[in-house]
Amino acid sequence: MRDVEELMTDPELRAEAARIRDRARGAREEFKRHSKEPDWTRLKDLVAQPINELRDKIAEEVRRRESPDSLVPIDRDPVPPQFTEGVRRYYERLGSGR
Repeated sequence: MRDVEELMTDPELRAEAARIRDRARGAREEFKRHSKEPDWTRLKDLVAQPINELRDKIAEEVRRRESPDSLVPIDRDPVPPQFTEGVRRYYERLGSGR
């Protein structure tokens, strides 16, 4: 996570990577301190889900920078995962003139 954090030029993305890294470090320290099985549900909510969201934000930023004509939302609000495919199809239809 530290490598990902260092690669980010966007301060918001960098800060999010740092927060995720700190949560993962805290969970690891807790595990080492008490030598007990981690709470996987909590770990999923605090680390895994935010990593997936950060991955999506980074992918969106890469697409935006690589192709200025790509279909990335301008307002930068993330599209909820259950609507991603519908939004993609909408922008494709909009761009094709249908």
